[in-house]
Amino acid sequence: SMVIAAQLVRLAHEAGIPSDAFQLIFGRGETVGAALVRHPRIQTIAFTGSRAVGLEIYREAGVTHPGQPELKRVICEMGGKNALIVDNDADLDEAVVGIVKSAFGFAGQKCSACSRVIIVDPLYDELVERLVNAALSLQVGEARDRSVAFGPVIDEESFNRIKDRIEEGYTRGKVLVGGVVSNVEG
Repeated sequence: SMVIAAQLVRLAHEAGIPSDAFQLIFGRGETVGAALVRHPRIQTIAFTGSRAVGLEIYREAGVTHPGQPELKRVICEMGGKNALIVDNDADLDEAVVGIVKSAFGFAGQKCSACSRVIIVDPLYDELVERLVNAALSLQVGEARDRSVAFGPVIDEESFNRIKDRIEEGYTRGKVLVGGVVSNVEG
């Protein structure tokens, strides 16, 4: 959140990082972010977000503005598929907790959310069943309720995108039916 970011900057300054070297600027990407990308003194851009915005950053960073000493360096993370690997020697209790926290924490609305699980074959059936049961046990509802583990997503666009992914999972994936993992026929 913004409060945590502000506290991080305050602590960094207290630890001796100069305030002109480490700053926090609040604002909308369309205005503040775009101005920073175009500014000739900004040398490196690190971005996490949508593919459309990332591609626009790459396009804009390829333009050399007056007073800009060199090309900008750009690092964009645009919707990577973060994988968690579960190997033969994994503690399945820990794996289930880690996967569920990573995939569903903050309603899955974070760039580091686990979006794929790679499971060594002998563990597959057991781990999938345990993951399904863990996911089904999550309380969904109003985020202010402390018993709720999965609150609302940020906007209708996110809701629709998630709904589409669920439908895709039903047509392309595997699902647990009556304790048996089976391929779903599209």
